[in-house]
Amino acid sequence: MIMRNDFAARTALTVLISALAPVFCAPSAGAQDLVIYHTNDVHGYAFEELDGEGNVVRIGYDRLKALVDSDPAPAKLLLDAGDVLHGQAFATVRQGGLMAEVLSLAGYDALAAGNHDFDYGYGRLLELSGGYRLRFLAANVLGGDGTAILAPYLVRSWSGLKVGIFGLSTPMTRTSTDPRNVQGLEFADPIETARAAVDLLKAEGVDLIVALMHMGSEPYCEPTSQAIAERVPGIDIAIDGHSHSVTVIQITREDGSRAVVASAGAFFENVGRIAVDRDADGGFSVSASIIPASSPEIQRIRPDQAMREALNALKSDLDDELGGILMTVPFDLDGSRQNMRSSSTNLGRLVCAAMAAASGADIALLNGGSVHDSIAKGEVTRGQLLSVFPYGDSVYRISVTGEVLLASLVRGFGQPGAGGFPQFWGMEIEAERRLTTASDGTEEEILAPKSVTVGGKPLDPKATYVLAVNDFMYSGGDDYSMFANIPFEDFGPLMEIFRDYMTMMDHDALKAVADAVVLRWALPRVPRAEHVRHAREKRYRMA
Repeated sequence: MIMRNDFAARTALTVLISALAPVFCAPSAGAQDLVIYHTNDVHGYAFEELDGEGNVVRIGYDRLKALVDSDPAPAKLLLDAGDVLHGQAFATVRQGGLMAEVLSLAGYDALAAGNHDFDYGYGRLLELSGGYRLRFLAANVLGGDGTAILAPYLVRSWSGLKVGIFGLSTPMTRTSTDPRNVQGLEFADPIETARAAVDLLKAEGVDLIVALMHMGSEPYCEPTSQAIAERVPGIDIAIDGHSHSVTVIQITREDGSRAVVASAGAFFENVGRIAVDRDADGGFSVSASIIPASSPEIQRIRPDQAMREALNALKSDLDDELGGILMTVPFDLDGSRQNMRSSSTNLGRLVCAAMAAASGADIALLNGGSVHDSIAKGEVTRGQLLSVFPYGDSVYRISVTGEVLLASLVRGFGQPGAGGFPQFWGMEIEAERRLTTASDGTEEEILAPKSVTVGGKPLDPKATYVLAVNDFMYSGGDDYSMFANIPFEDFGPLMEIFRDYMTMMDHDALKAVADAVVLRWALPRVPRAEHVRHAREKRYRMA
């Protein structure tokens, strides 16, 4: 993973990708060139951000628009591969409405529907698509009547060039958004859907086919974007999101045909560029690169002034609402994505302690993906808290047996690096690494709880425990299906419960929770063999 402030590493990656730019030939696309700019997993980071030395670290839509508009290519596309409507407070405070307005102003030609684009319910996604004339594409997301709820594909034509773009959404959306948000929808098989879309676009006489997908590239993403490109001849370019990976690869199929697969990371730290040029033999070549925010190309371009003014106007409308101080924290709280999804953090413990205190539960359990940011020492605004807790989760109290509780921990520890990894309070857990057999027959190293104690006593499978969870987990999010149909009590919004707890508790009490050691790792680690895959390596990203 390329860290946000690692400017040298990101620049080096761009040079490497440019030097190894994939090239392939295909049927004639005519005399015109095409340039595709693409983003993915922006998660509401609409504004340019600079570091302490004035270097751009997040690109922002005003700078992106200037970059696209300055490109001299006669044919251009601006595409997004999903997870754009939800994340930062700017996105969530109006349920995606402000982001939709920005995307429309930026001039996006098409967007894939990411799992988090469904976070306000699919009805809201349809409303935003229609209200702002945004072309969200999802050929495999079907309603009750078996037809696509969003446009399956789009065809754009220029002189001598006809391009077809179809969209795919990951079936993981069923559990990586709140399952209630997609109730009644079917996520059809992406590979079969892609084959059908390619056939339809070929029937329309397109010269170039672009698969715009939110599928991901990590092993837990089934199928991956690369697998789809490999198994579906006719796809020339696959633009992907979901894994937050920085990717440019070329794949060659058994029939000799080729495709480029590209993904531009996340959080507007990069933008992708794909150039399609006429070949001397009458075909065309494709080259792809990733342009990081740190690159000279981004640093020197002047933001589009009209777009900047529009962004600032939208932002200023929220200043009063989001700028109020809600609390003060006495020390830094770690809510970093990587740590929330692989270990116990002080922020995770404090949030869970707040859940337990507010609900009177013995234990609190929270999927790490529900927290989206760290909190720095000092005053905290409503906008900052909304960025930390973007989902509007509620806290539920339920009674479970030790057997059910253990099943939930096995499920959570079994997905390190993903959003379902558990933060908790009221237990002490020793976790270990075990070998298991994966679905493809290879051995795989997984994480699992070795021992669990509650109140100093070993977890009793037959005993009953009072547990606090968020409504996302209760509803089966991140595959926590073991809580289904258990009666619950609703104790209100998680963000407000955390705020009240941080305000009410004194420094020493907060420090005791923050510094507590509740998770230990059993050693030694399972010896690595060449045929063993490590679940811990599946880090990025259940976005």
